[in-house]
Amino acid sequence: MDPSPLKGKVALVTGGASGIGAATVALLAAEGATVVAFDVAADELARVVSRVAKQGGVARAKRVDLGESARIPEAVAEVLREEGRIDILVNCAGVFGEGGSILELSEKDWDRVQAINLKAPFLLIQAVGRHMVERGGGGRIVSVSSSSAFRAPRVPANYGASKAGIGQLTRSAAADLGPYDINVNAVAPGLTATPMTTDFGDGAVLERAVAEGPLANLLQRVSQPEDVAATILFLCLPASRQITGQTIHTSAGAVTL
Repeated sequence: MDPSPLKGKVALVTGGASGIGAATVALLAAEGATVVAFDVAADELARVVSRVAKQGGVARAKRVDLGESARIPEAVAEVLREEGRIDILVNCAGVFGEGGSILELSEKDWDRVQAINLKAPFLLIQAVGRHMVERGGGGRIVSVSSSSAFRAPRVPANYGASKAGIGQLTRSAAADLGPYDINVNAVAPGLTATPMTTDFGDGAVLERAVAEGPLANLLQRVSQPEDVAATILFLCLPASRQITGQTIHTSAGAVTL
């Protein structure tokens, strides 16, 4: 078995400064890929890249605010000039939005969450997909959805709607890009121990949440970023070549309740 199955590949990962994004950067680099990580949190991103380098991997940091949609095609073009190609795109970046009832949700916060969670992945898939097609085809695209897209847990409507949109964006992109040997999939985590979930409380609170209530799952286990990153990695490997247009649930069985 090839010890570095992604050697020679260039991966672009958004939200690479923390959580699932940081775990994905580390895992793809460990498997031989050169990883370019986008995030608005420059200092945290630099620390992720430094850790990858200490472990023998190759990763580069690029500060990009995905809320600035005009910046996205430019940032992709910069990566192509610097690295020459993009073989893998992973859309990990996301924001949760303000809580409260849909009756209280502001239009401004609706637009902000949709811009980062759904519009940015669309623009990235479009820009990277065009490059993959123009260079002769082949590539992997993975986006992060959520179990919230499949249930009615108490999360802000703008967040749930954006993550549900990822599923259809994935299916549409898979249909359009499939003839060019480009696989497009998504993963749907449940409650995962990331900076986004710190508002829920400490580890004990999270453990209770997955045991009972609207966020419960069958395994009664909180996911770790590495759990989700491992599935993302699989969807980038040759072994998953027949999987496209799918949303893979990494929620410990949350959506089967």
